[in-house]
Amino acid sequence: MTEPTTDWTQRLARLRAEPSTDAPRDPARLARVGRTRTEMLAQGAAIAETLAGAGPDFERVRTALRGRPERIVVVGCGDSWFVGQAAAPILERALGVPCFAVEAFEHAAFAGAAINRGALVIGLTSGGNTPAVINALARAKAEGAIAVGMSNTPGSPAMTGFDAGLLVQASRKGWPTQSSMASIALLAGLAAHLAAAFPPAPGAAAPDDLAAALAALPASIDALVARIDDPVARVATALADAPMTIFTGAGPDFAAASFGAAKLRELTPAHAFALPLEEMHHYRLPKRGDRLVIVATAPEARERALDTALVAQAEGSTSFAVLREPDAEIVERVDHHLVVPEAAGPLAAIMATVPLHALAFHAAMARAELGLGGPWS
Repeated sequence: MTEPTTDWTQRLARLRAEPSTDAPRDPARLARVGRTRTEMLAQGAAIAETLAGAGPDFERVRTALRGRPERIVVVGCGDSWFVGQAAAPILERALGVPCFAVEAFEHAAFAGAAINRGALVIGLTSGGNTPAVINALARAKAEGAIAVGMSNTPGSPAMTGFDAGLLVQASRKGWPTQSSMASIALLAGLAAHLAAAFPPAPGAAAPDDLAAALAALPASIDALVARIDDPVARVATALADAPMTIFTGAGPDFAAASFGAAKLRELTPAHAFALPLEEMHHYRLPKRGDRLVIVATAPEARERALDTALVAQAEGSTSFAVLREPDAEIVERVDHHLVVPEAAGPLAAIMATVPLHALAFHAAMARAELGLGGPWS
């Protein structure tokens, strides 16, 4: 039982400890927006450094496992949860075992014990001490899982308190961008390492293909960051005055949409949320005046993305589509689009997220120019 709370003011202050505010042109928030931009432009270097130093960590995980796990569960909060959403299909394809991304508080408080038995449970926490993640890992270990912490912070409880630790070598002085992308890459590297170490599983992807994609990733992401910046800035100016933006996508595109909504909430700081693509058609969405970002790089979801663009056009929403290739039928029905051919293969979620990082930054700058802060300010 928790201790009774007597000082509600103190409790509220702890919950609202973020030093910046939603006020227009708040200097603390805009300073952090600037730091986020700096980190966003250095994602390739962070990924390269993280992967270069990861070999010993990967081997400690392999040793702790002693064999292929029955399932993999990735737990985290906020962007760390979205990292799990992006990495789960990579791990599943490489290792041929079920993989799930679970919000850490939900896993710690509500998950059944059966999910932990025989599992590899990986908990992501940048600072290394997020209570929900630590609690989820502790419960997983107590119930028979191999528990692995993953953090930007060496020596933190996540890195030292469990069966192994995975170090993310990325900066987080701004809101997370390079840290999240490096975390996905690190989990993909672990997938390739374990797939090469264990006998092949039926239906698993070739680990060499994943390893080759990871080797090319730092240069590819840096080139993409530079290429898309100007066109995304123009889109952001058109969307910046919205008090709320809906992001949507399916599969790896939903992970990208979740990152995009989170960055827009943090940097602008208007409302934004992500909804799975199919769910757009079960709640009479979108509506007139909405701003909508459709992440549509997965071929499997193309027809539903087209449906979403069609409804948005009919309702009078302003829409922006991120596409893997030119698609005349979708392009005709959206107000803005960007083609990201790099968003293919196992690391598609990373490449689809890059323009959404840029969108959040440029929207924050545009809102500051307009004298806008939080929603309806």
